[in-house]
Amino acid sequence: MPKPPRERWVVLYTAANPMEGNIVLGLLRSAGIPAMSSLLGHIYVQWTSPVEIMVPREHLERAQQVLEEAKASPAPEEGDNGHYGE
Repeated sequence: MPKPPRERWVVLYTAANPMEGNIVLGLLRSAGIPAMSSLLGHIYVQWTSPVEIMVPREHLERAQQVLEEAKASPAPEEGDNGHYGE
């Protein structure tokens, strides 16, 4: 799928750091939404710098919905290691 022109990308979310940004990118991409990130800080402090998550304007509404659904999902129970049936 060709990437939309840069001017059609809009900021969806600002992550606190690249780790959170990568989680959000993975969530969006797994939902079939094109997404990219842009580091807001200096290259020497990149692991503590905020990251803008951007999506094409035509995917903004669906991307917002995906993020809201993820935020609304229940937190894991204590002792839940993410492996089903254990």
